[in-house]
Amino acid sequence: MMNLSKHLSKLISVVFLGLFLSEDIIIAQDDKKFWNQGKLSWEDFQEYHSAIKASELKYFIGYKTEKQKYGDTIVMRIATYGFIDRNLSWINSDYKTDQYLRYNQVIFDIVELYRRKIQYEIDRTKYPYEIENRINTMYSACSHEIDQFSQEAEYGKNLTTIMFWEVKTRNELNTTSAEEMPVYSAGKLGYGMHAGLGSGIFTGTLGQHFSPTFNLIFGFDLAYKKTVFYFNGTLGSDKVRKDYSGNTEWLKAEHASMAIIELSVGYALIDNSKFKIAPFGGFAVLELSKRDDEQHKGNLNMESYQAIFGINTDFKYRTRISLVAGTFAGFKEKSEYSLRTRLYLARGNYYDDLKGFSINLSIGICGFGNVLRL
Repeated sequence: MMNLSKHLSKLISVVFLGLFLSEDIIIAQDDKKFWNQGKLSWEDFQEYHSAIKASELKYFIGYKTEKQKYGDTIVMRIATYGFIDRNLSWINSDYKTDQYLRYNQVIFDIVELYRRKIQYEIDRTKYPYEIENRINTMYSACSHEIDQFSQEAEYGKNLTTIMFWEVKTRNELNTTSAEEMPVYSAGKLGYGMHAGLGSGIFTGTLGQHFSPTFNLIFGFDLAYKKTVFYFNGTLGSDKVRKDYSGNTEWLKAEHASMAIIELSVGYALIDNSKFKIAPFGGFAVLELSKRDDEQHKGNLNMESYQAIFGINTDFKYRTRISLVAGTFAGFKEKSEYSLRTRLYLARGNYYDDLKGFSINLSIGICGFGNVLRL
């Protein structure tokens, strides 16, 4: 550890305010200058006379969780920042020269370079608890490089060394991306869920005896690339519109319930930033039931095990990118929110004189996610 005399001999004070530094720094916005606001000028320094130092540059590096919007996409991200405090940075009036301004600018460039490196590390850290060690390493490297530059430049006295570091640091900045938004791709595995409302009609002799249904639909999606597996349930309510007295007895105006349990597979023919269209087919159980409360004979259930076919159309209205990894899951996620319309039909074949199709249309909210690969 450097002793007190060596601390006092430094011209530039290196200040890091801990990990997860954020809004806790109470600095007026007008006193902050960020690297992308342009090069340093003497307006960024206060004049102060010191017999020990020529200047002091007060800067801060930190990061915080924030929302960033890119078009229709909302990005949740741990974003880094770096700035100087104009009110605390000062220059001895005797050293107010272009050479010392260039010297301080190199310091500021090094700070920006390591801010970008810290951002890169944070974006690619799998678990939040891993951030501390990685950022500590970067902080130490930044501090070491600033110390090395300051010593080689003789704390602003050696113009040749300052010019060398100007070129060196600028070249590194040019090859180190600022990464306003990191490049990512969606993983092969996708998952989602949805819920909605709809209505259905029956055809054939089923349609003669049962009225249209009012439906509640819910379900889950599991995808691999463009192939999607659906597990859905439909609950419907309707009435008997005409007496049926064949193998069972249904009386006009009785309340009936309809349920469809479905396991199917689809393929996304179109999947872009606005739409996802996936026809599907599979297996379903179509059940019609009633509770015979008047005669106390228990429930009456009719079940038909048949194929189901349909098409899902998702109208995407929001995309959310989370680059903040979960504490336990350890992955970053892309989520799409959409309005899902679902047109599907299932056959109900109960008896020779009671059969037909149940044709249903629903609209609801769907959320679908992918694990991101950076």
